[in-house]
Amino acid sequence: MLTEGRLAFGFSEQSMQYPRLNAQNWAQWREPILLLEAQIYEPSRQDTPETLEGIICDGHGVSLAAVEGDRLAGFCLGAPLEHFAHVRGPAEDPVRGSATALYAADTLVDAHYRGQGIGRELKVRQIEAARSEGFKSVCGRNRAGLANAMWRLNTSLGARAVHIIEKDYQDGIEPDICIYYHMALPKP
Repeated sequence: MLTEGRLAFGFSEQSMQYPRLNAQNWAQWREPILLLEAQIYEPSRQDTPETLEGIICDGHGVSLAAVEGDRLAGFCLGAPLEHFAHVRGPAEDPVRGSATALYAADTLVDAHYRGQGIGRELKVRQIEAARSEGFKSVCGRNRAGLANAMWRLNTSLGARAVHIIEKDYQDGIEPDICIYYHMALPKP
């Protein structure tokens, strides 16, 4: 896991915690999660509170928060691919139905905490948890242009584009291109 350089970024390893998000703590983190998603994502990429709750409360999902004190610094949400049949990319994915892929739905870091390795730490922890819980791959989507930093992070962790989806968001923001990716999780 990423540990080098944390003190140089203004937080110590002990001050940033990475708890699992689940049905037991959804109510506690609901409002900060919705606020952070509204601050970071353009409206076409924001999920409904019901969708977020379904992802976080899924007992087979892997969702994590980055928390400093009582402040939400970021989060990453994931649930089995089968729950995303309504989303382009997962809808066409031939592994959907095999119960072997975790769909990484959201990864967000508060602007105040960016550049400190928190997004990478969230993704690494999510990947490690997915592997230990029996998933064979992680898949997800990144919006070309607006999510280039996330795409670079995902590719640095092994993601490979499997499908380019055009005109997915239809919100007038260009480019309107989504990269659907897979990341294999070989056994350690």
